Amino acid sequence: MAAENGMTRREELLAVATKLFAARGYHGTRMDDVADVVGLNKATVYHYYASKSLILFDIYRRAAENTLQAVHDDPSWTAREALYQYTVRLLTNIAENPEGAAVYFQEAPYITEWFTDEQVAEVREKETQVYEHVHGLIGRGIASGEFFECDTHVVALGYIGMTLGAYRWLRPDGRRTAQEIAAEFSTALLRGLIREDSVRVESPLGPAASTEKANV
Repeated sequence: MAAENGMTRREELLAVATKLFAARGYHGTRMDDVADVVGLNKATVYHYYASKSLILFDIYRRAAENTLQAVHDDPSWTAREALYQYTVRLLTNIAENPEGAAVYFQEAPYITEWFTDEQVAEVREKETQVYEHVHGLIGRGIASGEFFECDTHVVALGYIGMTLGAYRWLRPDGRRTAQEIAAEFSTALLRGLIREDSVRVESPLGPAASTEKANV
């Protein structure tokens, strides 16, 4: 069944719950609150989501899948181009759904209380895959001679923290777009990784990104 806004009823419930969880916290939000905002009785809400924890898990599952999709490599890219594209995608995801990102990180210390062991394992597996993709990309850049030798584990963790931590302040109506911020982040990091002086100074994000910047 579709809601008046074009969403399915389940999508509408998820969107409303995400905003409420972001504002009040998961523990501070009741199913009655979700039902009141959507304009349904609680029994109807339970028809779509049998428990509040299933709503939270749906938020987590979607966020984790979107993050993992954002860090899929393309072998036609250089390592620096791939890192820039990862950053654009990750920050765009946050800008498009800042409340979902906030819920993910705000509730992270408590998911073992809300989720089953299997659900926690699914979340952790996707988080591990995100790390492995980023770690592998940095390793690819080193192996090709594009990047300086570095502690790939530390740099991968730092990169993930830098990009995903932007949920605290990145907004779609902010002073800078997600792509502009991605260019700033990527340039700062890549200028510490790229070996070749001329590339590091003139086109750290790759030729395509340099052309985009010139046309803005």
